[in-house]
Amino acid sequence: MSKLLTGGDLRARDHHRIEDDAREEGPLHPVTLPNGVRMQVVTVGLELTRQLLTDQRLSKDSAKLQREIKRQLAERGSTQENLAGLFGPSMLNSDNPQHARLRALAVKAFNGKAVQQLAPRIEEISAELIAGLPENEEIDLVAELAVPMPMHIIGEVLGLPAEDRAHVRVLIETMMSMEPEVSQPASDELGGYFHALLTGNGLDPRSLFGVLATAADDDGDHLSHDELMAMAFLLVVAGHETSAGLIANVVHDALDNGLWHKVAEDPELVPRLVEETLRHNSPVRSATHRIATEPVEIGGTTIPENTLLLINLGAAGRCPQAHEKAGEYRLDRETTGHATFGHGPHFCLGSALARLETETVLWQLTSRFPRTTYAGGERPEVTHNDIMASLKSLPVVLRR
Repeated sequence: MSKLLTGGDLRARDHHRIEDDAREEGPLHPVTLPNGVRMQVVTVGLELTRQLLTDQRLSKDSAKLQREIKRQLAERGSTQENLAGLFGPSMLNSDNPQHARLRALAVKAFNGKAVQQLAPRIEEISAELIAGLPENEEIDLVAELAVPMPMHIIGEVLGLPAEDRAHVRVLIETMMSMEPEVSQPASDELGGYFHALLTGNGLDPRSLFGVLATAADDDGDHLSHDELMAMAFLLVVAGHETSAGLIANVVHDALDNGLWHKVAEDPELVPRLVEETLRHNSPVRSATHRIATEPVEIGGTTIPENTLLLINLGAAGRCPQAHEKAGEYRLDRETTGHATFGHGPHFCLGSALARLETETVLWQLTSRFPRTTYAGGERPEVTHNDIMASLKSLPVVLRR
């Protein structure tokens, strides 16, 4: 089932069929990453997906994950990779109580109140970018809007200097590719950049990075340098990649399903459109890596201790037991049942920000360009890694 990672013919929606077929075939599918690391992809219904996302036997502990990955690499005679980037000791790669400690230090910057305070600036940045887009000619909305807009936002929240953000974006995209020969050097370079930023004198003390660098929990415990570095990787990568992919997918889905004009006429449909894309066509295909700390039975099959897992979220969102005609994209359903942002303690910290960014872009685009059309072929090409599926480009013509 390696197609669960490669996405078949690398066309939008093809991975839907692959994931849905896999869910019907069974719960567990062995896959091998390009670097040779072996794991199981879990494709089950929504209810069981939620149970697994909260199962304490499926650990997210950084040390356990790194140890098993390095063991497999050594077994193959491969060079030991530097796993401190995406597998560093962040709140994403930790279990309680460490997870709760790390999350408490960052949650104030991403809760609903804090995100709403960002709303005017998000509207301003989105409007500035959209105002610079040409009308009545083909443009790539991914390159011109979906990618740069979230980087501007997360850059301001975290305190990334404006002149660095474009290069950071390139490093993230390279690191998230499925090509080890380029992804590892990009990860190393990004780590060096964060080290210089977090230990230098130019950090804005009012930014989230500035706050985290000096923040303490209730016991006066500060983040270690390794924890701060891991937090930097997590917040920059997650804060950019997921929002960029979601913006592109929502615009594509509105055009592809003939809903653009309808949304332009009724802006109150925008949140519903965003939620249906999250359920049906999220750019986040799988929850991040877990490792079994003991034998665990999943859908009638037992996996051994130290099995690495990816829990697929796309198949869960289109679960026929959870949604009527789940394979169809519809705005007349109550889309409250998906696990795109996770479930339980690791529910995505940036979910409110991602929703607000995407809704803001769609409101502004549909109101300004209500006659926009898709300018590409039948299905746009996507890029894949083990977690994300993102549109490579989205050719459109913006029309008033």
